[in-house]
Amino acid sequence: MDFLLGGCAATCAGFFSNPFDVIKTRQQLHGELLQRTSGAPGTTPTTTPASNPYSSVVRSFRSILRSEGVLGLQKGLVSALAFQFAMNSVRLGIYQTAENCEWTRGASPAGTLLRSIGWGGLSGVIGSTVACPFYMVKTQIQARSHGKYAVGYQHRHTGTLAALTGIYRERGIRGLWRGYPGIVTRTAVGSSAQLATFSTCKDLFGQFEWARDSVAVNAFAASMVSGFFTCVFMSPFDVIATRLFNQGVDANGRGLLYRSVADCFTKTLRTEGLHGLYKGFVPNYWRIAPHTILNLTFWDQFKEWRDLYYGY
Repeated sequence: MDFLLGGCAATCAGFFSNPFDVIKTRQQLHGELLQRTSGAPGTTPTTTPASNPYSSVVRSFRSILRSEGVLGLQKGLVSALAFQFAMNSVRLGIYQTAENCEWTRGASPAGTLLRSIGWGGLSGVIGSTVACPFYMVKTQIQARSHGKYAVGYQHRHTGTLAALTGIYRERGIRGLWRGYPGIVTRTAVGSSAQLATFSTCKDLFGQFEWARDSVAVNAFAASMVSGFFTCVFMSPFDVIATRLFNQGVDANGRGLLYRSVADCFTKTLRTEGLHGLYKGFVPNYWRIAPHTILNLTFWDQFKEWRDLYYGY
């Protein structure tokens, strides 16, 4: 039951956060491996804020609405929700099982935090392993546009099922897990930060009367803090995962731009600086914070309803 509740909670949250996921993906891929320049005389023309249709969240909304309409903000929704259900049913189910068995509890607050980080990372790795193909398809569909609004490599998928079958037909089962190291790194870091800080903050806020009076209020406050830390620690790895999954491949299935997580990290840092590793940070926060709030709040609320129904 814990596995099902975790998947349902994440799916509900994913519907609301997907537009920011689309914007985050576009920002992370725009100007890929190009140096920023202010356009000063004597510099090599590369990419400038003025030429970037995704230079801010507001401008990104306008660009997508202008080029693709309202539905453009929900691109990749089917694969995004499939990813959320597959990944979080496993991730939150495993973490809840660990909490139920008190495997996340240490002899001290510091010990509890470390155990929570460890179980959060492990559950995230297992969950992302299961859901990896959906994340790849989601990224490739969300990146697709036309003209000056196109970013990164443009994959010609017509839908989630067509993408999965096409990739399998062309590259086999390995093709569906291409870029797997990127999502494992991303999810291990993000899941550790999210679940550990959420559990810690929920226990901390539980000492106050306003939090004890309402499960939803306590979960909401803990999620606000958890979302911030998740975004700070996960953003560079999120950029790397997006680029690994979206890059084109040669006849042998090897990436055209990057060979590994380390290769993507060093190339991005060398050409785009630290800014490149934090591209899409603002929409990523606006995706992660509400998603964390909705996901973990739904999760806690579903568990409370389950306990009432079954008399736990």
